[in-house]
Amino acid sequence: MVIWNNIYRILEEQTKIIKEMTSSPNIKIGKKSTSAANLSSPPVQALTQRKIEGMLAQEKVTSATSTQTVQASLTTIQNTMLMLQESMTNNHIESKADREAIKTELKVEIGEMKTEIKNLDEKIDMIQQATIKNEEKIKIIEQQSEKNEKKLELIENKIKTENKETEEALINLEMDRSSYYLRFQNVEESRGEDLTEIMAEILANFLERDKEEMIREIDDIYRVYTSYARRHRLPKEIHIRFARRKVRDIIYKISREETIKYKEKEIIILKQIPRRVRELRKDYHFLTNYLNKKNIPFRWITPKGILTTWNEKKIKIDDVSKAQEFFEQLGGSEEEINSTDGLEGSSQEEYQQRTKKLEKKPNKEDKEERSVREQIGITTRSQIAAKNKK
Repeated sequence: MVIWNNIYRILEEQTKIIKEMTSSPNIKIGKKSTSAANLSSPPVQALTQRKIEGMLAQEKVTSATSTQTVQASLTTIQNTMLMLQESMTNNHIESKADREAIKTELKVEIGEMKTEIKNLDEKIDMIQQATIKNEEKIKIIEQQSEKNEKKLELIENKIKTENKETEEALINLEMDRSSYYLRFQNVEESRGEDLTEIMAEILANFLERDKEEMIREIDDIYRVYTSYARRHRLPKEIHIRFARRKVRDIIYKISREETIKYKEKEIIILKQIPRRVRELRKDYHFLTNYLNKKNIPFRWITPKGILTTWNEKKIKIDDVSKAQEFFEQLGGSEEEINSTDGLEGSSQEEYQQRTKKLEKKPNKEDKEERSVREQIGITTRSQIAAKNKK
């Protein structure tokens, strides 16, 4: 651009000079004017011609130099363009190769991804199949567990039934064993005492029987230091096992009507009740105490519950709820239940003594007991006195 600008400038200057030469009639030099004829003299024209030729020569040299420079520049530009084209071609080739490589890599990766997806699909199918199998197994296990639970329930119920039967059997055995025993309280102790001789003599006098006969009726005898005796500072209890249950029953029933003494001290005769039975009968004490208070006869059911008669009807009570209903039917109040709650913690001795005091009803013996007494020849003092009066 600089070269062409210089060329354009030179041409404009030459055009201006030519216009001045042809258009001005007079040339002013200083204050004087000369004519055109004078200015167009040959020396002046030759000088101007030389000047123009010099300028043209200079311009030619400058123009030639500029042309060479332009050509050199163009050549350089051309070389640069060729290099750029070659570089672009190389880059295009390289980018094409890179694209091909990228495409190849992408194809490989896509192929691998497809393979992995296929493998994943297969694994998912396997997992689904395994899940289905597991669900089927779980269903089978649940069914088996339900069956096992039912079996366990049956076994548990069976065990409970068997345990209940076993417990009842044990209670019956204990009750049967205890039905031969009587407990004698407040019998004074002495050193070197012969319990069999002492108790045989006491019972023989009480029943008006022969001493030797009473010795034969005693199967086992021993003393026991109970918590009740220790708490009340009493002698050790005497426990007697009788050979026959009937003799034991008669002695106990007669003791409810008449007192028996030894060395001027009253002897308390109690039944032997197993601990299991006492625990089961605790819940019925509120009713039995109330029945004794109202002089209503009753009989214990083994192992728990009572039989009684009310309004000429026999009533069997073998449940605490039934006992509560019957208690309310008799007119009992909650205060009386609360008052008897404190008695449940008392000992067997205290409870039996309290019951015996309330149960004493003279001249009201059972017919069965009478027949048994007549069979074995045992009479009470009251019966002997009645016969003597007759």
